[in-house]
Amino acid sequence: MNTELLSQELFGLCGQTCIALLADTTVQEVVKRTKCGKGKMSGRKLFEALDLYQIRRAEKMKYTRGKPVELPRCCILSEHGHFLLHYEGTFYDNIKGIFTEYDYNELVAYLEIDFVN
Repeated sequence: MNTELLSQELFGLCGQTCIALLADTTVQEVVKRTKCGKGKMSGRKLFEALDLYQIRRAEKMKYTRGKPVELPRCCILSEHGHFLLHYEGTFYDNIKGIFTEYDYNELVAYLEIDFVN
């Protein structure tokens, strides 16, 4: 996983950043390939992008209603209009960077990713 891409200006590209991290590519390549620019990544488009990059995923999001949960090894978290990646206890966010403490009150749902590294 190339986390150096998190040092770029990525505002409005949260879902694209998650895909880029998982696919080991650039955010710009994800935007180009998915035809999905800033502020345009919906849940449906996220699923389509994961499928386009052949990233194995659960069939649907698991809704948490802000309650603490035990997250799977790898998943994409959905907050209120924002996506970030969780992998083995670390969170990767296009705005906040990399961190290990998370406020579960922000969590709406997550999508498990079958990420083999």
